Amino acid sequence: MASAKKSSADFIAAAQSILASNDEHGRKQMFEAAMQAMALLETPQDTVWRMIMSPHAPSALMALIRAGVIQEIAQSNSPSSADHLAKASGADRLLIVRLLRPLNALGVVKETSQEEYAPTAITKALLDRALLGGYQFMFSAATRSLANLPFYLEKTGFKHVEGPPGPFQDAHNTQDNMFPWLVKDPPMMGNFNALMTGQRADRKQWFDFFDVNQVLLKGAKTDPDAPLMIDIGGGEGHDISEFHKRYPDAPGRLVLQDQPPVIDSIQELTPKIEREKYDFFQPQPIKGARCYYFRSIFHDWPDADCIKILKNTAEAMTPGYSKLLMSEFVLPASNTPLYPALLDVNMMAVLNGMERTEAQFSHLLEAAGLKVVKFWSVGGEVEGLVEAVLET
Repeated sequence: MASAKKSSADFIAAAQSILASNDEHGRKQMFEAAMQAMALLETPQDTVWRMIMSPHAPSALMALIRAGVIQEIAQSNSPSSADHLAKASGADRLLIVRLLRPLNALGVVKETSQEEYAPTAITKALLDRALLGGYQFMFSAATRSLANLPFYLEKTGFKHVEGPPGPFQDAHNTQDNMFPWLVKDPPMMGNFNALMTGQRADRKQWFDFFDVNQVLLKGAKTDPDAPLMIDIGGGEGHDISEFHKRYPDAPGRLVLQDQPPVIDSIQELTPKIEREKYDFFQPQPIKGARCYYFRSIFHDWPDADCIKILKNTAEAMTPGYSKLLMSEFVLPASNTPLYPALLDVNMMAVLNGMERTEAQFSHLLEAAGLKVVKFWSVGGEVEGLVEAVLET
């Protein structure tokens, strides 16, 4: 017992030291070690019970976000009483107390004294637009579909999801794909855009591990009217903006393309980047660009739709000059890490889509008259880059 206590104390002390040093690499190593230790120490029964009880706290959090209680706690620098939270939000006092219990146990809030709640770093983080919007989108769109997924698959005889109508349509009682469904709900579309922008901001940029100078800029046309990079389905323009910041003197046009509601919602974008309303299921209007870039697009769609998108792009490409780049998770053939494995199930439930292996990406590209040049990767836990050109 004494040895276990000392070992535990030593580990906590080491973790605190790493945090104090602001060593992000060290923090991730310690976190991985903690997860490995949990896997070793947790009994099979503990694991199953943890999974059984996993939906409860997220449901409580969503209810309190919808009521405005979490925002009220987060905006205060001192504890808020249950009475105050009930008055501020209009929610029932006892309901607030009950829903906050699991969140206090998880550290989302801190109960400083009986029915007095102070914000923690997690509460404060939930004020971030990407996290607050992302949580609401995932709970509203994804969680319903995921909860319904087993029953939908049972109705189909457990057939693989190849396209609509799929789990999302079944759960939400709609014929719409998720994107048309979002267009009809502007606040939820705002939550989705916030999620996408936040995800992109936190991820490693493709040009950090891709040889932009050698593969794209070398040999690119220097005419200022020549299209250099087309960011297709690029949302609010995070990726192409970061590319411009990194390569401000790169020659040629930079164009952001997306659906009209997305383009219309953009609040800030450098004038250097052109905005164009475009549906990638239609022919690509910009011909002969050096680079056609997609980030997290193809995992949204089943194979048949992906091939349509790729063919539309291939028809606009110039042989021997144009490149097609896809920033996506590229799954290993076996032993997929947890996050991309979960994301794959999410894509199935929400969009009838999927994460793909190298072989699956090669199949899609070949079907559209393209071929892989190289799979660029920095590890299975993060997105890689698929570089492709026209098959000649």
